[in-house]
Amino acid sequence: MSLPVRRLASPAAGRCLIVGLIAVCAALLAGCVNDSGHLSATGAATADSREAAAGDYLALALAYYEAGDLDAARRQLDIAGRHLSGQPRWRHAAALIAAAEGRPETAERHFRRALRLDADNAAIHNNFGVLLHRLGRDGEAEEQFRLALADPAYPGRAWAWENLGRSLLRRQQFAEAARAFAAALEINRELPVAALELSLLHRRAGEIAAARRVFGEYLRIAGEQRLEHGPKALFAGAEFAWRDGNRKQVEEFGAILGTLYPETAEYQAYRDLIDGD
Repeated sequence: MSLPVRRLASPAAGRCLIVGLIAVCAALLAGCVNDSGHLSATGAATADSREAAAGDYLALALAYYEAGDLDAARRQLDIAGRHLSGQPRWRHAAALIAAAEGRPETAERHFRRALRLDADNAAIHNNFGVLLHRLGRDGEAEEQFRLALADPAYPGRAWAWENLGRSLLRRQQFAEAARAFAAALEINRELPVAALELSLLHRRAGEIAAARRVFGEYLRIAGEQRLEHGPKALFAGAEFAWRDGNRKQVEEFGAILGTLYPETAEYQAYRDLIDGD
């Protein structure tokens, strides 16, 4: 689960955005960047223009982050931080980059400082929740996702619902998790994780018709987005095909499962399924 900030359409698009931002930064910082690449407090530029330039460096840091170049993201973040470190947007970006670098303690510190500066920022709550979920702290993560969802204007509500569903699922709160995934899909029908997990929860509850219907939606989404199926999806596909008597499709799902994920619980469940046939 990637952190749900805006994603670049492609590596090429990312390079174009980075090149464009470099040009903007160069124009704004003419005369106010010293030889070491740091923002300078002297020169003809006004304080407002220096802050604007720092904002562009922050945007450049996030563009590098989204493109996966964390070293470059860190360099641009450090430059921007000379003027913006007291702002929640800089702390938020610093948290995202630290999390991607595998420094969760630093990321958590930045998230908490960002929220002290902007306690109602839904995006910060959501992304902090993602970090807490990754750390296995799902009770705390749930609180952050619910705080994000308290903002009805937050454009990332679908992802916040999906993230909430994941944390509830891990805590075995299955009915609430199903409601969260359904809420995510009501907002955005193109979420493969929410569709797959909702299908599996319907299956767990014995609601086979609903499970099949939602699994069909998952297959559509995965096909359109050219996603690779994980072991849960492959076993679910094999089981639905087995229920339908489609032995050819059972074998197709099983062959992929056995090739890619032979050590998983799902492959063992598949073997048990066909051995008991």
